[in-house]
This record gives sequence, C-alpha cells and structure tokens, in this order.
Amino acid sequence: MINPPFANGYYYHIYNRGVEKRNIFIGKHDYQQFLLAMDFYRKNPLPSKLSDFKRGMEKAKKVENQIELVEIYSYCLMPNHFHFLLKQTTDGGITDFIRKFANSYTRYFNTKYDRIGPLFQGTFKAKLIENDAYLLQVSKYIHRNPLKLNKESLDLYPYSSYSYYLSEDKHPFCNTEFILSYFSQTIPNLSYQSFVEETAAEDPEIYNLLIDPDEEE
Repeated sequence: MINPPFANGYYYHIYNRGVEKRNIFIGKHDYQQFLLAMDFYRKNPLPSKLSDFKRGMEKAKKVENQIELVEIYSYCLMPNHFHFLLKQTTDGGITDFIRKFANSYTRYFNTKYDRIGPLFQGTFKAKLIENDAYLLQVSKYIHRNPLKLNKESLDLYPYSSYSYYLSEDKHPFCNTEFILSYFSQTIPNLSYQSFVEETAAEDPEIYNLLIDPDEEE
C-alpha cells in the first residue's frame, strides 16, 4: 500500500501493527509510554527531552513559537496495533510526528524487553478521509476496536479516546469537540454513543475504505 500525499488541513486514518503481528504492548506502562510519546512528539520544536517531560520539567523549558504538527481526534491502542484519526496542521507534520514517536517508543520497548530491530511492520499506513460520512465512520471504527478483545463496555477500555467522548473530562491532547459537534448532546438515540455502540454494521462501501483487507487484525 502506498500512502497518499499528506496535505495541511486534511484528515487521515493512520494505522500500523507490530512486526510479524507481534504485540507492541506487554503491560500497562507500555501503553502509558506510548501515549506520553504521542503527546510529546505532536509539537515542534521540542521543549525538552522526553525523560524531562515525563518528570513534569517541560514547564521550565518553554519553547517560543512551538506549533502542532498534527491534531488528534480519535485513537485506539490494541495489543499488536494502533489507530489514529488526525489532521495534518503543518508541512510534513504527519511523517515527522509518526517517525519521532515511533522511534522513541521502539527504543523504549527494545531496552525494556532486551530486544533489537524494528518493532513496527514497515512504514505506517494512511488513508485520506474525503468526506464527513467517512470521517465519522473512521472514528466509529477506531473506537469499536476493543470489541475484538470481547470488551463489553467500550467506554471502560483505558487505551482509547472513547471514554473522553462520553464524559466532560478534557483529554490532554485529543480533540473530542469536533466530532461530537455532529451529534446531539441531549437526544440519546442521536448521540455519538448511540452511533458507535448501537447502530448497525458499517456500509460495506465505506467499510472497505477504512482499512485494507489484508491489514484487518
């Protein structure tokens, strides 16, 4: 699969999995480290080292004219793969963001588990989102991924942005307001939760746009 050219202001479904379909998360701390790297590397220039950022020292090292490379709208981390819905906000933003956080996480993982070599299966995959219907279906698809783990309550899965869509809590780096603006906040059967959890399976034509068949986990 050849990724589309990335353009500022456009939305993309980004995904990748572990090399040889291996797990890229072993324990709780691995998921936390991955999320931390996402938050840290989504901006440029970097305010500090990631190790300093973990200790809360970034406040003492503010960087002038720092910009966001991407804006993140939905994500889900699964044992052997991940999905993002994001928008590129500056030239080269997606490639720069994915490269930096993936390299950082690979170094962390290889050090922790005493391994060498690539952790992810080649270059990440990307699909351009061309309309609103596709945008909403991608968000739904991403948030329904934990059903593959037989999770009865999607909102209880801790490594997804979904729980923030259902609460008033503000996510540290994920924009939930944009997609929620398409749905009712007062009528349950027109809510985002109803759309994700209760509506029928995706239209086959749209579903085929979500992910390549040979990439289905």
